[in-house]
Amino acid sequence: MSKSIARKPFYALAEVCDRWSLSPSDIAAYALVGELSLSLPVAGVLVSYRNTNRDPNRPPYAIACEQRQQIGTMELSRLDAFTALSRGAADVSQFFTESGDVLDPIDDQGAPRPLHVERADLVVRHGELAPFEARHAKLPSLEAEVPGSPPPERRRRGAPPQYDWEGVLCEMIVVVNEEGVPATQTEMMKRMEDWFVERLGSDNAPSRNSLRTRVQRFWPRIKPDVGKPSALSRVDR
Repeated sequence: MSKSIARKPFYALAEVCDRWSLSPSDIAAYALVGELSLSLPVAGVLVSYRNTNRDPNRPPYAIACEQRQQIGTMELSRLDAFTALSRGAADVSQFFTESGDVLDPIDDQGAPRPLHVERADLVVRHGELAPFEARHAKLPSLEAEVPGSPPPERRRRGAPPQYDWEGVLCEMIVVVNEEGVPATQTEMMKRMEDWFVERLGSDNAPSRNSLRTRVQRFWPRIKPDVGKPSALSRVDR
């Protein structure tokens, strides 16, 4: 029987594992594919803040704004969260706000200073935990534990997805980590198509349009682009 957790801004990893009856390695799997974000609570860490351009007509990129003392939570990238969870710790040089802006830890002279993040330091924000439970966990909503809150909506049931998109994205993460980012979007689509064909056969693989729709959701963040750093440039180095 799971323990009740009072409504809080964020929850320690141990609380989440206990509530969901999952191990840190289980949580790492969800973090790696982007289904759950992990954060680090801080109180007065000096960071260089960069606002992310959200012009729909241009690929996203970060614009340097200011230095400031960060108080609250800083979100880890999927790779950093996976490393900290699976290996027990990670030295993290880049974090993100809830809105996707970039936070680079620095020292008093403004030089980069990665933070050493232990697995036990990680937390899950309420804004991440509640939707995750709505999708996966057979647990009462945390909102139901707050007096005066309206009853939670019943989840709708639907047909299972036709294709294992989570599986192919896991495979692409391995490809990028071991071989680097494919040179073109078309090459990335071809690697994903080959993965499906190997498992389902050429007649049952998703269409090129379906693959293109999926790839276009993340390609601008990782594509090789001369003059602009890739989202995975730190991993490449």
